[in-house]
Amino acid sequence: MALAVVLAGCARNAPQLPPDLSHLPPEQRLLVGDQESPEGKLTCPELKEEAVKANAASRELEGIIASNRGYNTAIIYVSSFLPPLALAARTDEEAKTSLDSLQVRRDRIDRLAKAKNCGAMPSSN
Repeated sequence: MALAVVLAGCARNAPQLPPDLSHLPPEQRLLVGDQESPEGKLTCPELKEEAVKANAASRELEGIIASNRGYNTAIIYVSSFLPPLALAARTDEEAKTSLDSLQVRRDRIDRLAKAKNCGAMPSSN
């Protein structure tokens, strides 16, 4: 039972995808609230700067989650012999929630930059 709880805690559900608006011109692809958001008031250079910051924060959170994978794998393996040990697994819920929020923000920045014809945004890789 504890092993199932740990395995479920380690998984990260994919965030909900935004609607497909690719058939519309970029300036019409904004979602409700995009223009009123703090990012909606930014200029193209400011949007690029925010994209860089959001990408760096995402990489940092992904690193935190990845760094715990080996530990969690070992905990799950050992907990098959000592089930209470499964409770020591690191689920990284805060990092996963923050990563989901950052992805929403990165998507908004990208939509706004395209609508404002800012050019390519910095890649998250």
